[in-house]
Amino acid sequence: MFVQDSDLSIAGRKWALHFEDSSEFFPSSAEKLLPLTVLIAGLIFSFLIFFVLHSFSRTKLRALQLAQELTVDLQKFQLAVENASDHIIITNTDGNILYANKAAEIITGYSKKEMLGRKSGDLWGGKMDKAFYQKMWKTIKEEKKVFVGELTNKRKGGEKYEVQLRISPVLDEKGNEIFFVGIERDITREKQIDKAKTEFVSLASHQLRTPLTSINWYAEMLLSGDAGKLNDDQKQFVNEIHVGNQRMVDLVNALLNVSRIDLGTFAIEPALTNIVEIAKSVLAELKPQIQKKQIKVEEKYDKDMPLIKIDPKLTRIIFQNLLSNAVKYTPVKEKISLNVTKTKKDLLIEVADNGYGIPKSQQSKIFTKLFRADNVQKKDVEGTGLGLYIVKSIIEKSGGKIWFESEENNGTTFFVTVPLSGMKDKKGTKGLN
Repeated sequence: MFVQDSDLSIAGRKWALHFEDSSEFFPSSAEKLLPLTVLIAGLIFSFLIFFVLHSFSRTKLRALQLAQELTVDLQKFQLAVENASDHIIITNTDGNILYANKAAEIITGYSKKEMLGRKSGDLWGGKMDKAFYQKMWKTIKEEKKVFVGELTNKRKGGEKYEVQLRISPVLDEKGNEIFFVGIERDITREKQIDKAKTEFVSLASHQLRTPLTSINWYAEMLLSGDAGKLNDDQKQFVNEIHVGNQRMVDLVNALLNVSRIDLGTFAIEPALTNIVEIAKSVLAELKPQIQKKQIKVEEKYDKDMPLIKIDPKLTRIIFQNLLSNAVKYTPVKEKISLNVTKTKKDLLIEVADNGYGIPKSQQSKIFTKLFRADNVQKKDVEGTGLGLYIVKSIIEKSGGKIWFESEENNGTTFFVTVPLSGMKDKKGTKGLN
């Protein structure tokens, strides 16, 4: 409290003055804290403004850095695409060309100016059959998957060339395609080399057949005693020659078949055929091997199986390869099964065994040339590695399909479908052996 007393003499009189403040004179507690509150609030507000401005400046700086890095990366990507050896184009969803690299100009003979806004089918493409392009568009537009295939194109000057094509759809966040990236590799040279190798194999195989046939004939004469009686050792030696020669004949025939398939010269000549009779005759041929390994064979055929227009010789090759493999790759005293049934549209052939199976890591190679899985090579089982390649080629060129299910040490089942309408006729210079 403020208290003050004073004495004054004014006009010949004495005055006593008493000063005292009231309780309302001093500020309240809140008023006393107001300046401090304003100070603290000001500091906090200033800090927040500083923090926001600082963060904004850092974000802007980082955004600029990212933009610069992205620009550099895009420039690198553009340079890589522009100078790639493969033909690369980008099209909209209708197939109109939006971008083409230098290789596209070199390979097709068309300039970028001629390409942009046009469809490849109007320029170098469009040389395959309708079914090829229907499958391509269905894959990339409806299924939204990558399409891979080989096709024939035509350069601006009129020269035909072979390419390996890969088209990838690019999708937005909703899964809708926004454009397509097409990559083509010119494989004309590789195809020419493959053709030359195939022709050489075909020629060499033809030249080998004559002496092998002679060896086989003379060995059979010796074994039958036409040149005099052989003792036991001589018989064994000649028999080994005969067996070894027969393996060579089988290999030469397989090589000839592969060369005719690769050259596209083999013929398919469908005729009304009883497929059950073919299946049973092949099993009869394999009876010695089946009995030697004491393998049980289970057969199942649909009743009233109709005659189907198929190539009997090629159908026999299919059964021979699938059934002989089942016997070869099945251990002693196990079983194999053969089912031939009808579906609405197809004839379904199933050949199953409970043998060695195919390792999962190698299943993608099973239909390639000269491939034999590691686990059967260790078992010392004979084989050329060409049979399934031949079977797949015959089936697919005949309008059918082939696939399999397998587990190592738990057997394999092969499935083959042939349309009930029959195999497609194919002109060629020769059939398969």
